[in-house]
Amino acid sequence: MDYNTNHKNSVNSMGMDYKIEHFEKFNDQRGELVVFLRNRSLKRKYKEFGQIYFVTFNKKGVIRANHYHRQMREWFGVIKGKVRVALVDIKTKESKNFTLDGNSKKYVRLEIGPGVVHGFKSISDEVSLLNYTNKEWLAKDVFSMEVIK
Repeated sequence: MDYNTNHKNSVNSMGMDYKIEHFEKFNDQRGELVVFLRNRSLKRKYKEFGQIYFVTFNKKGVIRANHYHRQMREWFGVIKGKVRVALVDIKTKESKNFTLDGNSKKYVRLEIGPGVVHGFKSISDEVSLLNYTNKEWLAKDVFSMEVIK
C-alpha cells in the first residue's frame, strides 16, 4: 500500500480563508493509518513549524475555541467522534456551519486561516481532535468571539 499517495479532494471557500480536504484512510486488521499533513502540501509561507496538540471533549455539548487568531494558521483533524463547526470571517461576516465526523469513510482535515473565528461543539459522547499550527500559541494572538453555543 502506498501511504505517500495523496488522495484528496478539497472544498475551498471563495472568500473566507478556510479549506476542507478529504483523504483516504488506509485500513487493515491492525486499524487505520491516515496521513494528516505533508510538508509538500503546505505553501512555502506556511512551512514554519508552530506546534502540534490534541484537543479532547469529554461529553456531548462541550464547546471549544470560539476565538480567532491574527497570525496563526491551523489544521484540524477529527480522530474520534463528531463535532459541529462554526466559522465566521471577521472582515466580511461570511459564515459557515458544518459537521466533521471522525467515523466518515474518508479522513477530513480542516484548514483555518487568520481572521476566521472558529468554534467547535461536540455532538458525540467523546471527541478527539488533532491540531497543527504554523506558529506557537500566544495569548496575545487569541481574540474571543462566540460563534457556537
